Amino acid sequence: MRKLNVAFLGCGFLASHLMPHVLPFTRRLILLDRDRVEPANYENCVLPKGYTGRRKVSALAALAQALASVEVVPVHLDVRRAEQLLELHARLEPEFCFVTFDNARARLVAKEYALEAGVPTLFVGVTVGHAYVDWAEHVVLPEETGELERVEEEMRAIRDVCGRLEFRGLGLLASALAYRAFTTWLWTGRRLAYMARLDEHDIDVATIELGR
Repeated sequence: MRKLNVAFLGCGFLASHLMPHVLPFTRRLILLDRDRVEPANYENCVLPKGYTGRRKVSALAALAQALASVEVVPVHLDVRRAEQLLELHARLEPEFCFVTFDNARARLVAKEYALEAGVPTLFVGVTVGHAYVDWAEHVVLPEETGELERVEEEMRAIRDVCGRLEFRGLGLLASALAYRAFTTWLWTGRRLAYMARLDEHDIDVATIELGR
C-alpha cells in the first residue's frame, strides 16, 4: 500500500472525523493548528478525553498515536503568511494536504501555499446544511478585503452552529466525501470534487470530475 506524508492544516471538527480514516495511507502525519481545545469541542469533534485547554494539535496527535503506529508532527502555529507553510514544507515534505481551517484568511494562505509548492491539496468545508470538497486549483475563496470580512463574519456564525451535537452528521458526510476524493486520487490519479446538501429528510451529492 502506498503511504504518504500527509498534512492537516486545521485540526478541529472536520480533521478529527477524517484523520482516523487517512491513517492507513500515512507514513508521517503533520498536524497544524493555532487553537486550544474548548469544552464545546467535545460536542462535535472526535478527541481523547482530558485535553480541554490544551493544544488541538496535541489532542489530535494523541488520537492518531492511539490508533496507529505512525510518526506524528504537531505544529502549533497561527498561519498568516504562505511563507510559514513553505518553510514547513521544506522541512517536513508533505506529499498531500487537507485544508480544514475554519477561517477564510487561513484558507486563502493555504491555497497560495498549495499552488506555489505544487502539493496536491483538498479543501474540505461545511456550512449550515451543506458540505464541499474541492482541489486547491479550483476552490474559490474571497480575496478582496470587504468580501473577506463578510465571509469571516459568516464563518464565525457557522462555528457557533458547528458546536452543536447535531452537526456531527455533516462532519461525517464531508469527511466521507474527502476520503473518497483522496483515495480516488491515490489509486487512479483522478480528481473528484463534491458538493453535498444534508437535511432531516435526504442527502443530495453532486460529483464533479476534474480530470487528472
